[in-house]
Amino acid sequence: MKQLLSHALLACFLLGSAIPLFSQLQDPVPPVNIIFDDDVSMSVDDVGNLAVLWALSDRGEVNVLALICSSANDYSAPAMHAISSYYGHPSVLIGAHKGLTPVLENSANSAYAQQITNQFGTPGDTRANYPDAVIAYRQALANAPNNSVYIVASGYYQPLQALLQSQPDSISPLTGLQLVQQKVRRLVSEAGWFPSGNEHNFRVDADAASFVFANWPGEIVSSGGQMSQDVYTGPSSTADPTKDPVKDAWQIANGGNPVPGFGQVALLFAVRGLGTNFIASGFNGQTTVYASTTQCAGCNSWSQTPSVGHSYLNKQATAATLEAILNPLLQSSSNMPILRSISPTSVPAGSPQTITLTGTNFFADSQVLFNGNSHPTTFISGTQLSVQLSSSDLAQTGTQTLSVSNTEGGGWQSGTMNLTVFSTAPTLASISPNSAVAGSAPLTLTATGTNFVDTSAVQVNGASRSTAFVSGTQLTATLLASDLATAGLLSVTVNNPSTGSTSGALTFTVNNPVPTLTSISPSTVFAGGPAFTLTAYGANFVNGSVVQVNGSSRTTTFVSGNQLSAAIPASDIASIGTLSITVVNSTPGGGTSATATLVVGSPLPTLTSISPNTVFAGGAAFTLTANGSNFANGAAVQVNGSNRTTTFVNSTQLTAAISASDIASAGTASITVANPGGASSPLTLTINNPVPSLTSISPSSAIVGGGAFTLTVSGGSFVNGSVIQINGSSRTTTFVSSTQLKAAIPASDIATAGTLSVTVASPAPGGGTSASLTFSVNNPVPSIASVSPNPVVAVLTGYTLTINGSGFIRGSVVQIDGAQYPTTFVSSSQLQAQVAGNLLSIGQHTVTVFNPAPGGGTSNAVSVSVVSLLGIL
Repeated sequence: MKQLLSHALLACFLLGSAIPLFSQLQDPVPPVNIIFDDDVSMSVDDVGNLAVLWALSDRGEVNVLALICSSANDYSAPAMHAISSYYGHPSVLIGAHKGLTPVLENSANSAYAQQITNQFGTPGDTRANYPDAVIAYRQALANAPNNSVYIVASGYYQPLQALLQSQPDSISPLTGLQLVQQKVRRLVSEAGWFPSGNEHNFRVDADAASFVFANWPGEIVSSGGQMSQDVYTGPSSTADPTKDPVKDAWQIANGGNPVPGFGQVALLFAVRGLGTNFIASGFNGQTTVYASTTQCAGCNSWSQTPSVGHSYLNKQATAATLEAILNPLLQSSSNMPILRSISPTSVPAGSPQTITLTGTNFFADSQVLFNGNSHPTTFISGTQLSVQLSSSDLAQTGTQTLSVSNTEGGGWQSGTMNLTVFSTAPTLASISPNSAVAGSAPLTLTATGTNFVDTSAVQVNGASRSTAFVSGTQLTATLLASDLATAGLLSVTVNNPSTGSTSGALTFTVNNPVPTLTSISPSTVFAGGPAFTLTAYGANFVNGSVVQVNGSSRTTTFVSGNQLSAAIPASDIASIGTLSITVVNSTPGGGTSATATLVVGSPLPTLTSISPNTVFAGGAAFTLTANGSNFANGAAVQVNGSNRTTTFVNSTQLTAAISASDIASAGTASITVANPGGASSPLTLTINNPVPSLTSISPSSAIVGGGAFTLTVSGGSFVNGSVIQINGSSRTTTFVSSTQLKAAIPASDIATAGTLSVTVASPAPGGGTSASLTFSVNNPVPSIASVSPNPVVAVLTGYTLTINGSGFIRGSVVQIDGAQYPTTFVSSSQLQAQVAGNLLSIGQHTVTVFNPAPGGGTSNAVSVSVVSLLGIL
């Protein structure tokens, strides 16, 4: 029921003349199978209908078979889904009306549906993603027991008309009319004005409503506007609209004020029957809804004859009594606990466990129920509780249930989630792989067996390793590099810490690899020289690898899997000649590498200077000049021990081609000269980062309060490691090229209007900070959607105008006819302006909102009427 637009057009029956008919309208037996048909568009009471529906479902009074959205608004069905998901029912069947009407009287418009969809559902979701309403109706009815379904129609009537007109299909061999005859016990219609009148829901969809009432093959009970227009409902004043879609919708639609609960009253009758709340003022007659071709399109009237099973209701209880029933149900959105997950989901039998429950609407007095019984509960937050389960609770294997009960707000209880209790003693059947080469990087081991739990740990020689639970029969674990550093045998077991039980052991073999020797340094030494350290390069070196000279072991130091160092005594190089160098790995596995030759030759060169001795990182290839003595024809300039193409000038000077890759990164390079007999002492070539330059930024501005975004900076001399800075503080930066960087700018940087200084800093050595560019954080241009009240009654005491819209900030000023008025910031979508006395004259006035610079500006104008009190009496 959207709104009552006119009083009854025809004379109503005297309520006092109605005969008692409580026994003649059979009350339903809970749980009641409900298909709820609503529009969820023009008025926020539709959101309240869904809140009451799911509250009754939580209490076990209702079994929701399907939701039908009868609105032509694209976001109404998604809003239904968002609200149902909030209540813990994301899989409820929802059918969407795909037609383009009704649109009369703003029936397809909604102030809240799209925002509720985007904030609490799937952003961008539309009715196109839902099955057609007729398909959903047929599925729900086909699967329901005969004569068991109650349809509550609280919106428009085209989906019901289409259901009655539907033909047999793959869902059911019955026509829609036959399905209704066989499955539906009662249609409760929330529309019209009784016994005769004119009301929105019929009026905007007159032809469909007329068809349904003329062709419905069973009982119809009408809950007209005359009985529910004074029953006001709304969400809790303490509910948080950022967390509660019901409160949020109410805030958007009408500032949170109560509205008549038209559909909620009808739903209460559908679920609980007449009771002491309702009276059937008209029983077993006929309701006629007049089609659009008549003089009074959408008008309705009830007559006692013919008797076709149409009845209409009036209140027996007071409006206050019905409000006292409905408001706690509607306000369950902030009181009903919604349980969304538990952790862990499975536990071993026989040991105490702490279970964490995650959801919404948890309170300090919330209680966790284990198999329906309250257990010691710890309140962590409004979205998290924990419960301690004893060993006796978990003594038996199998599936147990957890739920949450709230004593506050009416004793609500969440749905249940299953906790699996399983056998605890693990068995280990196999491991894969079952061997590795010593010195390997950390690897993932897959353990297969039985009785694994989510706390099971794979152990290596009794020490637990990082373990991931895959299933009750499979775990994966990370073997550390230290586990694989040395050849030998490892004992692998699985331990369940909750029960202290450990599986039998399987053996994992760590083999030494066969070493590969690719080079030695130095490869040439000066005969008669002193003892020195030989570096062996290659692969598959392990801690325990030994360098041999002519088959004899030398004292060896393990550096890495690719490098060893060995102490070579002076006696090994006493004479000119060649030495055979090998590397030996011991068992298990292991072996001897191929041979490298160490040349014992002529005297060592001396390096005294290099030119240049400083360059910029990322520069081009260049020629290095080396000065010294004892350079031989065939000597090589070396960069970090690797030969470079060298030109012999004379015994005191060499030139070498240094590649761009040698100076790609900032740091230092060791420059030596190597004769066939050995290498000189090194000199240092310093590679500095350049000072960056900044030419442009994109974007160069943003609206204050916006979300995080990516800033692109263009310039020159950027390096991998350059950082974009905002007001001198570094931001997470991605190197794109030497002329472009990107940075992640958090929303906090643009939370306040003003300007930001953007620079680029490159690290040492060298480096530095660029000149700055300015990023502007602008205020938005405000927009007004509505002004309330409108019209305004001029009074001497003054009044408050509420301005609804978007882009409001602290500092926004309400202007009336260009003059500023005292303004209170409520939210980004609402301001309030104080107008003193009769400051505004009778007539039309223009309301705007002004936001200050930077950015900002003046909103669109909205007209407000000021009328005199005498003019409305």
